[in-house]
Amino acid sequence: MIFDRFFRPYAEYCLRTTLSEDELKNALEKEFPWYGFLSGFKTAMSLAALEDKVKVVFFKTGRPLILHPVKIGRNSLRGEVHIHCRKPETAGETVLDITIVPQDTGLLVWIMFVFAVAMTILFLCAEMWMAVAPLILIGFQFVVLAMCRSIGESEVPEIQRAFETTLRQLEKKYKDNNQGRGDHE
Repeated sequence: MIFDRFFRPYAEYCLRTTLSEDELKNALEKEFPWYGFLSGFKTAMSLAALEDKVKVVFFKTGRPLILHPVKIGRNSLRGEVHIHCRKPETAGETVLDITIVPQDTGLLVWIMFVFAVAMTILFLCAEMWMAVAPLILIGFQFVVLAMCRSIGESEVPEIQRAFETTLRQLEKKYKDNNQGRGDHE
């Protein structure tokens, strides 16, 4: 519909990893804290203090294999990392189908849109000049969504790099731990 273009995926690509799907889920569960407004706000503030060292921090969400990136600043259309695992023909690795897609806040956008249209109709029925105000709100809503989408698209390469770096660190940590345990048994 009219708002769907703002919520389309930013990027879709594949990565290979030596972690199995269960190992990856376990690693994400152990390594990342839960995302909440307060935790995201605190992290963004600490990132501002770190300057150039760290740019993106990932949080786990209520759904497995979906990570929420936090950066300095708030963007409701910042892309989340959705991970889908599949087994290739070669043993010992997993292919990750990665989709970076904004959070689906379409319902909120529709509620605001319907409210503005209803207010316009009410003001027109009352023959009030203020019927223009909700129309301006609708225009402002489209401008804000377009700006958030544009900023979200510009953040995608940084989120991709940060996720790949994080994945490689998890591989090293969890594959080394698993191999070390196997050697001692």
